[in-house]
Amino acid sequence: MALFQIWLVKTLLSVKIVSTFMHSAWGWPICESIHFLGLSLLVGTIGAFDLRLLGLAKGISIGALHRLVPWGVLGYAINMTTGAMFLVTEPDQYIYNPAFQFKLTFMAIAGLNILVFYLLVFRGVNKTEPGADAPRAAKAVALVSLCVWIGVIYCGRLLTFYRPGDCDLKNAGFIATCIPHVRR
Repeated sequence: MALFQIWLVKTLLSVKIVSTFMHSAWGWPICESIHFLGLSLLVGTIGAFDLRLLGLAKGISIGALHRLVPWGVLGYAINMTTGAMFLVTEPDQYIYNPAFQFKLTFMAIAGLNILVFYLLVFRGVNKTEPGADAPRAAKAVALVSLCVWIGVIYCGRLLTFYRPGDCDLKNAGFIATCIPHVRR
């Protein structure tokens, strides 16, 4: 896995499409601001939907909140785009960072949770009358969703506080959490 990480960092470093912009005086701050707006859209809409599934704000119909989900998807697309710009610009600061690895893990769990919701649970939720409780399975999915998105946010904040140090490739382990010394 460590060798795959090294290959990935080298490959991403060869992509120069956005690095000039990102290394400019305003590139990184602009992308950070847009990333935060995307996060607000994502967590604001998905979080409100999840909280309704858990039983809060029963005066609002689940269907009405579900109509806001496309705004959350837009926020996710914005974050994927700006996140890719960060990753391509400084891949070694992300690929070897345990906070980034956990963030991707939480995002993968969120994706699987969404699949479970729409494949197995949504039909029952969609039939819920306004003011009624969501089915128990929907509540479980909502709880997982809230937890993993909080994990994504938490790990995203940790990215800036944890910077991988240098290490010898022989001591990198299965997943490198340091920047291996490699001939470039």
